[in-house]
Amino acid sequence: MKYSFSLFIFCFLFNFNSNSQINSTFLEHNNVSAYISDAGTYFLNFVNPGMRYEVPKGSGRHAIYTTQFWFAGKDGLDSLHFVQGGSPSQGRDIFNGPVSGVGTYTSPEYQAAWSNSMWSICQSDIDQFKLWWECQNGIITTGCGSVNPPSNEALQTIFDWPAHGDVSSGQSFYLAPFYDYNSDGIYDPNDGDYPIIKGCCATYLIQNDVAEAHSYTNTDSIGIELHIMFYQYQTWDYLNDVTFIDIKAINRGGINYPEFAHSIFVDADLGYYGDDFFGCDSVNNVMYFYNADNNDEDGFPALGYGVDPPALGIVTLQQEMSSCAYYMNAGGNLISEKWNIMNGLQFSGNPWVNPSGNETQFVYSGNPNVPLEWSEISAGNPSGDRRGISSTSVGAFNGGDTLLQSYAIVYAREGNNLENVQSIIDLASQVQTFFDTESNIPCINGTWNVLELENLQIEIAPNPSSGILYISSDQEKLTSIVIYNTQGKIVKEFTPSNFHKIEIDLSNQSKGLYLIHIKSEKGISVQKIIIE
Repeated sequence: MKYSFSLFIFCFLFNFNSNSQINSTFLEHNNVSAYISDAGTYFLNFVNPGMRYEVPKGSGRHAIYTTQFWFAGKDGLDSLHFVQGGSPSQGRDIFNGPVSGVGTYTSPEYQAAWSNSMWSICQSDIDQFKLWWECQNGIITTGCGSVNPPSNEALQTIFDWPAHGDVSSGQSFYLAPFYDYNSDGIYDPNDGDYPIIKGCCATYLIQNDVAEAHSYTNTDSIGIELHIMFYQYQTWDYLNDVTFIDIKAINRGGINYPEFAHSIFVDADLGYYGDDFFGCDSVNNVMYFYNADNNDEDGFPALGYGVDPPALGIVTLQQEMSSCAYYMNAGGNLISEKWNIMNGLQFSGNPWVNPSGNETQFVYSGNPNVPLEWSEISAGNPSGDRRGISSTSVGAFNGGDTLLQSYAIVYAREGNNLENVQSIIDLASQVQTFFDTESNIPCINGTWNVLELENLQIEIAPNPSSGILYISSDQEKLTSIVIYNTQGKIVKEFTPSNFHKIEIDLSNQSKGLYLIHIKSEKGISVQKIIIE
C-alpha cells in the first residue's frame, strides 16, 4: 500500500511541479537525517518518492513515513475551519510566506519574497559571523588575522533571515526571531544583528493558510500564520537521536474560535510498516510506536531493523496532550470525523472506552511491558500499519491569539522491542526536563551547551585510571554527574553530596573510553575518561 502511494505521487509530480515548486532540505546534524519541505507533509520526499526520516543516519532504515500538523476550530456559527498541510498529489492547505493583505499573494513582489519560505543555518555559522563581524568592526582587536567570514551560503542565510514583513502589504513587521545588537528594532546584519535559533542546527519555515483556497481538505481557512522550527543537537547521549519541533501559530484572520484544537499526526513506519503497534502514555505526554515482535523483517521497499527493533516516541513538550489515539485505517476521511478524533473521540463522535468500561481520551494507554495493562498486545490485536494522532485542546483561539507547541521525536534501541518502549517512556521525562531547563541555551562550538573543562576549573584524576577517580574543584559547586559509555548509555548517574570533591568507582565497568558529563552552577562540561 505504501509503495503504490509513492508511485502515484511520482506519476503526478510532472503536472504539480509545472505549477508549483517544492522547496526542501535535509536536517541531519546528529544521528537523524530528516527531510523537510514546504509541501505541508514532512519526512516524505515527494520529488524522489520515499520516506526520509532515517535513523540511524546512513543506515538506509527509516522510522517515519509522514508527519502533519493539524489545526481546526469552530467559529461562532459552529462552522468548522481546518488546516491539514498538503500533498502534491492531493492539493494544499498551507502556503509559503506570512499572512498578507488581500490581493497581495499573487503579486510579483510577494512571490519573489516568499517563493521559498525555508531558512536553514547552524549555530556554529552564527558564532563565526559574530566573531568575524566584531573583528571587522574593531570590537575585537587580537587574533583577527586568522578569523574568516562564514561560508557564502551561511552569509546569504543570515542576510536573508525573515526578521521583518512588509507592513505596507499587510504583513506583521516582526517575524523570525533575531538578536538586535544596537537595540534599534530593525534587523541588519551590517549592524551586528543575527538570527536566533534553537539547537545546533535548525530549519525555520513561515507559512499561512489563506493565500489560496484549501485544495487539500476543501475547508474554510482559519487565517493562521505558522512559524515552525525544526532543530537538532549533536551530543554524546540520547539527544543525538532526537529531532525537536517548535510551532507558533498566530490567528491573523480576525475570526474568533470558541473551540480550537491542534494535533500532530504521525504515520510511523518502523522499518517495515506491516508489523507495528501503537501506544500512548498520558503521564509523560508521549505517543509511541513499536514493533509487535522482536524481529522487524524487510518489507519491500523498506529495510527492516532486524532483531531488537527500536521504538519511536513523539513527546508533547509545551502544552499537555489532551488526547492520543490510534488513527484507524477505516474512517477519518470526513472533516467532522477528524474534528472528533482531535477532540478525544472516535470518528463517530462516541467516546473511547477502555477495558474497564471507563471513557478515556487516551487509547492503548497501558505499558505493553505490563501484561494486565491496556495495550495492543493485551488486546490481542494483529500487527500492521499504524498511524497515531496526539492532540491539544486549545479552548478559545481568538483574533490576535498565539498558540505555542513543541514536540520531540525520540528514538530508542537499547534492548528488545518491549524494553525499547520503556526506554521511550523514560526518555520522554528526560527530554521534557531538558526542554524546560536547557533548550534555550545556545550551542557552543556547534555542540550542545558544552564548555571546555579547563574553563570550569574542574580536575579529574587520575586519567587514565584503574577504575577509581576523583573529581575536584575549589571554584565550582558541582550539581550533577552523569557518565556514559561510547554507545550513549548511562553507566552511572548521581547528585554529589560533597560538592567540591567526589570519588567515583568505575572498577566494575569494562575497560575503555567513557564520557563524563558534569554540571556545575556555571555551566556544563564533558570530558573523556579512560579505564585501563
